[in-house]
Amino acid sequence: MAPNETIESFQETAIAAATAGGRETLKWFRQSLSVENKNAPGTGFDPVTAADRACERIIRDHLEAQFPDHAIRGEEFEDVGSGEWTWLIDPIDGTRAFISGFVHWGVLLGLLHNEVPRLGVMVQPFLDEVFVGDGESANYMRGEQSIRMRTRETQDLNDATFATTDPRLFKKADDERELERIESKVRLVRYGTDCYQYAMVALGQLDIVVENVLKPWDILPLVPIVRGAGGVLTNWQGGDDLSAGEVVASANPNLHEQALACLRGD
Repeated sequence: MAPNETIESFQETAIAAATAGGRETLKWFRQSLSVENKNAPGTGFDPVTAADRACERIIRDHLEAQFPDHAIRGEEFEDVGSGEWTWLIDPIDGTRAFISGFVHWGVLLGLLHNEVPRLGVMVQPFLDEVFVGDGESANYMRGEQSIRMRTRETQDLNDATFATTDPRLFKKADDERELERIESKVRLVRYGTDCYQYAMVALGQLDIVVENVLKPWDILPLVPIVRGAGGVLTNWQGGDDLSAGEVVASANPNLHEQALACLRGD
């Protein structure tokens, strides 16, 4: 990094950009809005709205003004630039929740250094919440409140609270057995929370998340937040390569090993 390029300096801009984009989404939240399907007819429902596009545009404008030499990859627009620093944008992670009036969605912005996640920000603008992490520490901010996040110390899978976005995605990927195994072990199961579930692991409210069909912008911005709070986030084999979209996030290493073993059927 150049002398004036630090994760701390990037973080300030990242929070400002994600917050500005999130504020824009509120013009459409719980309002009458048009919803488009990005999928071809008969191939499922992948919604996008004007709020998604407006949010990403604002974030890109912030980043391009501050870091013109950085690459940007986002869900709704074409990739721009190249180099060691790359920003990832998911303007509304949880668009289905957004268009349904639920609050389990967020604005995701991550920074990769040579493809390694170094900084992550998640903003829930309706609740005025900011979750930020750099892999070493993580913080939660709401209004004047700012606290250091720490994950739970749950040590037994049988005592754990588990979440995933949609069990139907496991049917789509032929992963039903893996989901059934872990659901049969944990104490409590919750569905439908998209990026918010990873924030809850970091905040110490949830123990385990397992998902299987994620895109890079869905998960890489969340990696430094979970790890910065003391959690563990890997692929289903326990490695760092998340390109297959299979992710396990756990509150602590001991619980993570139990979750991985359960997925394997050990």
